[in-house]
Order: sequence, then C-alpha cells, then structure tokens
Amino acid sequence: MIINPIIPIWLMIIICLALTILVIYNKELKEKISSKTDDGEKTARQKELQKHYIISASIKIICIILLFIINLRLMIPNGENTILSSEFNILFVIDTSVSMRALDYNKDKERFEGVINDCCYIIDQLPGCKFSIITFGNSAQRLIPFTNDTDMVQAELKAINIEYDYFAKGTSINIVKDIFESTLKQEKERQEKKTKFITFFITDGEITREEDLESFANIAQYISNGAVLGYGTDAGGKMVNSMFANDPSNEDYYMFYYDDNYNKNTAISKIDEKTLKQLATDLKIDYIQMDKTSNLDYKLRDIKEQIFNSQTTEEKINSYQDIYYYFAIPLVILLIAEFILKKRRMQ
Repeated sequence: MIINPIIPIWLMIIICLALTILVIYNKELKEKISSKTDDGEKTARQKELQKHYIISASIKIICIILLFIINLRLMIPNGENTILSSEFNILFVIDTSVSMRALDYNKDKERFEGVINDCCYIIDQLPGCKFSIITFGNSAQRLIPFTNDTDMVQAELKAINIEYDYFAKGTSINIVKDIFESTLKQEKERQEKKTKFITFFITDGEITREEDLESFANIAQYISNGAVLGYGTDAGGKMVNSMFANDPSNEDYYMFYYDDNYNKNTAISKIDEKTLKQLATDLKIDYIQMDKTSNLDYKLRDIKEQIFNSQTTEEKINSYQDIYYYFAIPLVILLIAEFILKKRRMQ
C-alpha cells in the first residue's frame, strides 16, 4: 500500500486538529448541559442535550478521521504489468501562473484545461517512456521523478492547481531555469549514457515581472527532442478569478483592474510568441502554438519514429488502484446522520 496525499500531511494534521477542537469545545452547549437545578440534578432536557452532544461529537470526530484518511489517498497494488521500456524520458515543464486560467484555448476554454488534456494525450501516444513533471509559478518544483507508471503521472497532472491570484507575485519563466537544468543534468549522470530526454515546455510566454528572459541555451545539450507549447492567442482571453473559478455566474468571475481614469476593465492575457520562439531557439526544439490537441501530431510522429529506431526492453512495474472512495461512503452516511440528528434536536 502506498499513499499520495492531496493536501500535504502536515497541513492536514493542523486542519484536523483545529476541526476537532471546534467540535469538542462548544462553550454555549456545555454551559447548558453543566448547569444544575436546586437539588443538584440535571433536567431531562439537559440529559437529552448531553446525549445528543456526545453522539454528534462522536460522529463529527469520525468524519474528521475519515477526511484525513481520504486525503492520504491510499492506493493498493493492482497487479504487475509488463511494459516496453524505451531509453526516452519525457519531461513536462508546466506554467501554473494565474494567466493560464485565461479563456482562449480552442476558442473559449481555459488554457490549463487544454494543457492537462494535451499532456495526457502525449502520455497515451508514447507508451514505454518515463515521465516527470516540473511546475513553476511563484516558485518552481519537481512534482514526481521519472516513472513508467502513466496512471500516476496522469493523476498527478490532474491534481495540479493554478496559483491563486491573491498570492501571485508576477510571472517569471526564469524561475524554473535552475531546477530544469539540474533535473536533466542529474538524471543524465544517474541513468545510463544512452538515455535521451524529450522536453515539452508549456507556457503562454507572459513575463509580468520586471525582467527579461534569460538564455536557456545551456540546457539544449541534454535535450534530444520536444517542443515549446504556447497557449493563448494574440487577441487574448479573459482571466478567471481563482476565488470564483467554479462559479461563472458570479459578477467577480473575471479578474479586473482599474485604468488611469478609474474605469473598471476585465483583465486580458495574451500569448507572447516572441518569448516562446526565443525559448524554443535556445532549447533547439520546435515551437508549437496550441489551440487544439491535433497540433501535436506531427511532433509525436517524429518522436515515435525516433523511439522506433532506438532500443526497447521489457520491464515489469507494479500498478496501484485508488481506494480512498471507499472511505467516502461512510463519510456521506455519517453526514446524513448528523443532519437528521440536528433536525430532531431543533424540534
């Protein structure tokens, strides 16, 4: 059994402890229960309240425990699969800055929705390769090491969150340069010399910090193929407010700003192809403007041919199955039970 937490464990522990304290410490209810009559006895109503309090608190604490277990995202072995393993490693370098929420992918879809679909398409089209993910926004981080477990890679991709605009510090592509280079350099040294790296660098090219794009030319020596995938359009797309991303009907669904005349304007994000093409030139790979998944097909045919002409070996890997949803069933049942108890207590 393995775990793949959705929220970091340390943060979930803090959240669960805070919720537990709130459940246990109900000052107003405790005062009602603890007060006594002149003869020192509790009234029937107080006894009933105490009974409800104990049951309700127990249900809530069990719910908190279940939430903690669900967050762990437990996975159990699901057999052993034999796959063809190639000498090619695919690295996704993905921009998670606020502008990737802009709505101009395939006309009116969110850019990042396109990113996830396109990355999953690449994974499906290149069986036998190993995959790894680096993301960058306010900071850059490597999410997973190179792995043949494509189910885990796709799950990790779908779990990536765009940074909140409230905490955004401006977009910088330079911020990912060091971890990008060190990842390829270290993996090249660790793995056999024949290993080849294919990179898909995914961004809209916008740089909103006061800086110019640094040269990425030193990294080209580690890359044998790939592409810079540019998301966005020249006309631009409306930027979605991260606080209301799931509520399009909200009046603050779109981000806005005030101009010099104090007029309210919807924020628009536009692709910066000059930056994207410069990045592609530095890395010695193609630049592809992405407005639909099929734009990748010619590049994938090229990579498949490269893989076909290389050596492949059979490799056995363990696959895993999520079981967190089994804990969601009793959680729902307990929440319904708590709702019924609360309704009865109010009568």
